[in-house]
Amino acid sequence: MSSKSSKFGVAFVVLICVSHLVSAQQLRDSFRRVRASVVVIHSSDPRPTSTSRPGDVEDSGVGSGVLISSDGKVLTAAHVVDGEERLVVEFANDEWVPAKVVRSSPIADVALLQCDRVPKSAVPAKLGDSDKVDTGDDIFIVGAPYGLSYTLTVGRISARRPDKSRSGLMSSVEFLQTDATVNPGN
Repeated sequence: MSSKSSKFGVAFVVLICVSHLVSAQQLRDSFRRVRASVVVIHSSDPRPTSTSRPGDVEDSGVGSGVLISSDGKVLTAAHVVDGEERLVVEFANDEWVPAKVVRSSPIADVALLQCDRVPKSAVPAKLGDSDKVDTGDDIFIVGAPYGLSYTLTVGRISARRPDKSRSGLMSSVEFLQTDATVNPGN
């Protein structure tokens, strides 16, 4: 191997390492930016545990959502809140706020909650346009799988899949397939 190709190989490895560090920094910055918008939703009369670990709760109904407005509207999955009368939303600063279901669409698995108030440190999410998402795009998911608050998984959009089995209003529904790990509560 010549000295010239050896230098090229070292430069290539350094470039790859630097690009991974930049990518990791961008991911970390993005996570920090959205964390204040992500909430943990507790149902079934939740109670914080006596442990010192944030996010530990003694309830069976737990999921995640996102604050979408400064007046306390939270978007979540309908299956998280269906049939629940008592809901409490946990914000990133560990404040717990009562909430109620405003609207729910079990078919689309989407629900809108209204919190009694919003902590000052909470930041409504900036919503994107899913029409601009395409196969191969990098994504990350922040949630509370199994009650473990504010976890991060990373992946890509694997495919866009229209739901051809539905008719009427739901015929325009499209599913975004991902290879990012999504567990109950994400």
